[in-house]
Amino acid sequence: MDELIEFFSVNLRIFLRYFVLLLVSILFTIFFRPYLNNLLIDSKLVKPNYRGENIPTAAGLLFVIALPLTVVVGFILRVDSFDSKYAVLYLLGVLGMGLTGLVDDCLGSHQVKGFQGHLKALFKERKLTTGALKALFGGIIAIVFSIAKARMIGSGRYPWMFIVDFLLVALTANIINLFDLRPGRAGKVFTLIFIIIILLSKNFINFIGLFFPVLIILLLYLPYDLKAKMMLGDVGSNFLGATLGIMMVWMLSDFGKIIALIILLLLQLAAEKFSFSKIIDKYRPLRYLDQLGRD
Repeated sequence: MDELIEFFSVNLRIFLRYFVLLLVSILFTIFFRPYLNNLLIDSKLVKPNYRGENIPTAAGLLFVIALPLTVVVGFILRVDSFDSKYAVLYLLGVLGMGLTGLVDDCLGSHQVKGFQGHLKALFKERKLTTGALKALFGGIIAIVFSIAKARMIGSGRYPWMFIVDFLLVALTANIINLFDLRPGRAGKVFTLIFIIIILLSKNFINFIGLFFPVLIILLLYLPYDLKAKMMLGDVGSNFLGATLGIMMVWMLSDFGKIIALIILLLLQLAAEKFSFSKIIDKYRPLRYLDQLGRD
């Protein structure tokens, strides 16, 4: 009987810690989002959406500001899945990627499109675009993350896997941005990939406290994105993309990471040749899912 009571007592404490962590994430998002919305408008961080309506951009700052808070709360509560090494590496990766995207939100003209377009502007026209700057510093951050991860945690069975880790973080940071062309689309893609990673992972329980607050914050923010009242901006898409990349690095097997990398490379190449929006509009099931919650 004593063992049964101890079992329930321990699990109740674990549950309450996670509950408080998620509750803090929910309350922060509900309280802070309106203030962020007004701040972006007052700071003239507004851009036309796909309908030509000026709305606040860089709403992804919500994640950049919320993450350190959730990490601190996780440490205070001693949540089981808050290992200091993983938490520090995650903060390093996603905050760096997010702030790199913020530079593009604040200074970018977005006249140059696509990875090839930024390379052409850089090497042929001798013009440094904010997109090229974002790719450069995003790549540096991904390299630093991968090397730090290899030294602090290990690179797995094969030493060269740190290269795969680097490419996963670098490419996912951009992939979400490729889908952030219609209200709510980036959030839906993030949620889908998030769920797939969880289903394929054998150690997801070790990272619930670190990653689930991000999903909760996104789901609370998503209605405003779907109704075209706010935009994630590059700061948000970079943050969310890097989150998925880091999840892949830590939660997938080596084989799974290689498959994920191949898919990401194919998506990146396809984005240079085709319009994802046209493909989605062409097929009814994709169009239905894309428009779900928007009207």
